[in-house]
Amino acid sequence: MSKEPFVSPTPADRTATPSLEDLLAARAPASLPQVAPLGKPPPDLPASAPLYGGAAHAGAAHAGEAPAPPAADSGSDLSGLRVPLLLVHAGFSEGALIHTWMQHVMKGSSLYLARFQEAVTDLVLDHQPYAVLIQFDPCCIDAAVALSAQLQQHYPQIPRLAIGRTRHAQCVLAALRTGVQDFLDIDGSVDTAQQVVRHLLSSPPSAGLHISRAPQTAIISARAGLGCSLLAAHLGTHLQARLQQPAHPAGDALSTDAKGVTQEALASLLIELGHPGGDCAIYLDTPGEFGFADAVHQQRRLDRRMAQSAIARHASGLRLLTLARAPHDCPSSEVQALLNRLGHYFRHIVLDLGACQSPQMLKDVLPSASEIWVVCDQSVASVVGTAELLQQLQQLAVPRERLRLIVGRHDRRLELSAQQIARQLQLPLLAQLPERRRELAEVVNQGLLFPAQRRREPYVQAVAQLVDHLLADHHPETAQPRAASATPLARLLQRLRNHAP
Repeated sequence: MSKEPFVSPTPADRTATPSLEDLLAARAPASLPQVAPLGKPPPDLPASAPLYGGAAHAGAAHAGEAPAPPAADSGSDLSGLRVPLLLVHAGFSEGALIHTWMQHVMKGSSLYLARFQEAVTDLVLDHQPYAVLIQFDPCCIDAAVALSAQLQQHYPQIPRLAIGRTRHAQCVLAALRTGVQDFLDIDGSVDTAQQVVRHLLSSPPSAGLHISRAPQTAIISARAGLGCSLLAAHLGTHLQARLQQPAHPAGDALSTDAKGVTQEALASLLIELGHPGGDCAIYLDTPGEFGFADAVHQQRRLDRRMAQSAIARHASGLRLLTLARAPHDCPSSEVQALLNRLGHYFRHIVLDLGACQSPQMLKDVLPSASEIWVVCDQSVASVVGTAELLQQLQQLAVPRERLRLIVGRHDRRLELSAQQIARQLQLPLLAQLPERRRELAEVVNQGLLFPAQRRREPYVQAVAQLVDHLLADHHPETAQPRAASATPLARLLQRLRNHAP
């Protein structure tokens, strides 16, 4: 391996040709944390570990694993942010050697690590690297070829670089046949490798590099007992039924993973974060041993297949994660990382916060929510409490334009109308849930929920309108056929039902 040191260009050279560190800093997304160079890795690499610090990625470290110390050579520090790259290796001494060599090439810049046996495609979704480097070595050539072909199929917009030794001609040939952009020779010059990476980073970013995540709808109230969990349970099951309709290919009930194994599609996920928790699990009659805290602590192992098998499943297909009644404190970075990861596996996530008393949980969850539905009923105490809740959300820098008002237990005979409450709170009125406490209690006491087919039930009609709103805003491919099929007579009958006493 070449031990040629990297020599920083002179100021004149910097003006003529941008350096690697200049390109790294220029191409970095603004949302990632500041990074610091890390020290030399152990002889045998861990299964997977990011090579940079920062609170936003603290959850990716192994439990009980101490962070690597800063590099002794402070001159290799690159100020500012770096573009993340993903290095996939076979482990053992050769993988450690490649890791060390790439650290020398990148001068401590952002670099994620993964092994071939890990769910690399899920890691690409999590980290969205600018490029993926794959170790091509005689000991792992089959795995490298398979991974390169898989990445080409699923993420053709993300560049792939092979890394190994050119003296292994079969590895070079196999890498080029999979369509990699270049081959980095660890026996060659570090300067040459830096030129390859510099050329890669100087090219325009590929379209579609940033992969979208599932929208998140948060439901919150200022006071307990306003029916947030009942609303979340109905919304989750009805949304699940609409998303998994086979009329659209994206809603097919079955899918095939990278290994050709048929899996059930993951449409909707309901996460219950209110305290005390467990109400949604009772309403859905879906107890689960794998809770939200377990998912936070085991998210390093939580791939799509584990999400399918470990997370509790309702008869409708809705998945449920519940916060324990005596929850343990979860680091903010790990909560955010888990929601980010789950957003790659599901098509829509419903967050039941209820009357959440933890400002930290609100701060961790609400900024990433696509919409925040604030539930308030027709009482002065509820309106005052909701106004105080809005002030708290403002202090947490939650964007007010994402807030929508839902007036629960709405009774038209009361003088305090939903429109008056909306004007008082200065929130757009999204929906009115009718007063149906007795009817809901009768159904829930039997261990059931209102089915979507019970279309004459006013509560079901209100939930259906909320589902239509979510489909129109976030899943138009599912909502459009339904809207187009509605005849004028059907729309008239629907309006008559909505205004029925």
